[in-house]
Amino acid sequence: MAADALHFRRPPRGRWRRFLPLAGTVFVLWVRWRWLRLRRRIARSELPEATHRFHLSAARAMVRRAVRQQGLIMKTCQFLGSRADILMEEYVETLSLLHDAVPPRPWSQMRRVIERELGGRVEELFAAFDTTPVAAASLAQVYRARLHDGTGVAVKVQYPGIEQIVRSDLRAIRLLANIWSRLETAIDFRAVAAEMERNAPEEVDFVHEGHAAEEIAALLGARADVVVPRIYWERSARRVLTMDYLDGIKITDVDALQRAGIDGAQVAQTLIDLYNVMVLRHGMFHADPHPGNLLVLPPLHAGGPARIGLVDFGLTKRLPEAFRQQVVVLTSAIIAQHRAEIAATMEGMGFRTRDRDEETYHALGEAFLGDVLRSGRAYADQALFAEVNVRLGRVLRANPLVQVPGDVILIARVMGLLSGIGRTLDSRTDLLESLIPYLEEESAGEVAG
Repeated sequence: MAADALHFRRPPRGRWRRFLPLAGTVFVLWVRWRWLRLRRRIARSELPEATHRFHLSAARAMVRRAVRQQGLIMKTCQFLGSRADILMEEYVETLSLLHDAVPPRPWSQMRRVIERELGGRVEELFAAFDTTPVAAASLAQVYRARLHDGTGVAVKVQYPGIEQIVRSDLRAIRLLANIWSRLETAIDFRAVAAEMERNAPEEVDFVHEGHAAEEIAALLGARADVVVPRIYWERSARRVLTMDYLDGIKITDVDALQRAGIDGAQVAQTLIDLYNVMVLRHGMFHADPHPGNLLVLPPLHAGGPARIGLVDFGLTKRLPEAFRQQVVVLTSAIIAQHRAEIAATMEGMGFRTRDRDEETYHALGEAFLGDVLRSGRAYADQALFAEVNVRLGRVLRANPLVQVPGDVILIARVMGLLSGIGRTLDSRTDLLESLIPYLEEESAGEVAG
């Protein structure tokens, strides 16, 4: 895997050249999974060691396929790697490596994109331009440069041909998710596929991303503990985005944070509060908070809190106002364990089960939030996840989910990513205590209204 990450190989192009290798990998893993289940049935045992080996091997096979395919296949695997609520630890830990495994494209390819999009030579457009990328992601890579007025900037450049690759990958992911749903009932990936399909067009439109960054900056503008880079529109277009360069520490680099005298627990608390503000108060949030998109910067003033820099707004979600209010109501109902209200709110949000049953919705609410609030453990705590999964699996086998709102998938993904970061930073934030002010704020607003 390391060798794959070090050397760029042109990703396959064309619908079938992208679909067949992916389908082959999925088919082989499915056959191996069926064989393992048969062995477990014959042995009348869960065969824990063999099960662990299978899942670890399957996760590594997914990483290898994603690195070779690149494009939306890599982004989908990154997305799945953040879903501790639906996938086992072997997948969460292994797929998370993909954030650092993207092979950078040659400068000769990327230069052509910049010059075609901005209508000039790189040497004329920028006072200085470092042709070695500082980051490579699934759809684009980032360079460091300097404007003619001396401003240090980051220049995000989309990979050539990536829009065609994304369209092919969306068809492949949709087809495989539909086939999988006919073969397996334990996990239905169709909702994930639908969410990827909704978000992908915006993620390859950097004009949309730039405006999303500006909207988030306006929402959080009064806070001294967050930084959103300014967008330079005169050096931006659909496939090139130029913004302030944030010189910070990767949020999960605990050693670097300690050397800088920054308290990781305070950073984790700030991060949770930022997302409470974005989701619960404003209904618009940065939906891709993996460690590569979160930087820690020094405080503005001595003794002040360290600041969090948010980058990459390609996946930014605006919740409809009614849905945002339903999220608040659902959170309050889960905390209070009001089963009838949980069921009614979840149905209003778009959840559907085969048979309407309050117990199923209550189990979903506990898995989504209730258990972590009452246990004091992290949302993505693997022991907690295993316990919840057993209970939830029992309920859903009797009354399966047939519809899940896409916005909830993104919120669950964000919670999983934040929890993983919180564990790394040794977070001591009481999640229930952090939520209460925003729930009370909404209640007070309703009374005032």
